[in-house]
Amino acid sequence: MFKLTLVIFVFITAGRGIQAQNAGVSLHNTVLIDETNQNDPYESKFFRVRGAPQIIVKTIFGDITVIENPDLGGVQVDLYVERSFSLWSGTRSLDNYRIVMFQRGDQIIASIEDRRPGSSRQRGDVRFHFVLQVPSKASVELRSVHGMIALEGTEGSHFVQNQSGDLIITGARGEIRAVSTTGNIELTGLSGNIFAKTVNGNIHVDSNYGEVRVRTVTGNIIASDMNGTLVSATTSGNITADFLQVSQGIYMEAVSGDINLTIPAIDGYEIQGRAMRFDLAGISQGSISEQSQTFRERKLVLREGGLPVQLTTVSGLITVTETH
Repeated sequence: MFKLTLVIFVFITAGRGIQAQNAGVSLHNTVLIDETNQNDPYESKFFRVRGAPQIIVKTIFGDITVIENPDLGGVQVDLYVERSFSLWSGTRSLDNYRIVMFQRGDQIIASIEDRRPGSSRQRGDVRFHFVLQVPSKASVELRSVHGMIALEGTEGSHFVQNQSGDLIITGARGEIRAVSTTGNIELTGLSGNIFAKTVNGNIHVDSNYGEVRVRTVTGNIIASDMNGTLVSATTSGNITADFLQVSQGIYMEAVSGDINLTIPAIDGYEIQGRAMRFDLAGISQGSISEQSQTFRERKLVLREGGLPVQLTTVSGLITVTETH
């Protein structure tokens, strides 16, 4: 297969970037590279909006990147097309696709539609990558069948979904829902009500504030530096969580995996655990005001109690540690 054009999306933490067309600002977390050194988008449009817009982006094969830009005064949409060639495929023609970019009030819609019936289930030789810059307050709906989706910043009601590919959400606020069939989910620095689910993939939650509900069927869940509430479940995998502060409670459930929980020793907890094995050596005996034990269950009240903590695993180990 001979590549005519290759567009690679690379996420970095340093302050590198490109200038968005018609925007005059740096996209510091996105780098676009191609073989001909041409970074110009295939199509680019700027939409002026009032208030908080609703933005809908859909692509079949390709990535979606949305970045908060409070200085832009609108929504910048750039579409990059990656085309490859194979002797046995005739899917390189853009005539097979309908490209849509339009505004209806404060609703912005950008989408790629395949004109051929049933072709969205087949991997083609054309990939459409969207890069958007949006205001600080905007609600986004992002969907890709096969591709990575990244959302950085902005406050609103967000829905992110793909069939295969990773989901990366950073610094967003409000209500955030992320759903993938085969892909990992990264949730970093979010605040609000957060819901995430993947069938085959890991979920990593870091430095989030608010209520977090995550679930995976085959994969691990890691929640670090949490502030708020965690509801988590996995069928085949481990769950590890450490909290800086617990607001309403903690619920962790695994079937064939271990549960590892670290909580601050400044609050009262009512811990109910069910497992084959327990490791509670990380809890100071002076913190336990009440406790009871049966064959598979342990109940502990730490200090004055109050915050509910429910931990369940069928065939794994439950470990609880307090940090001072």
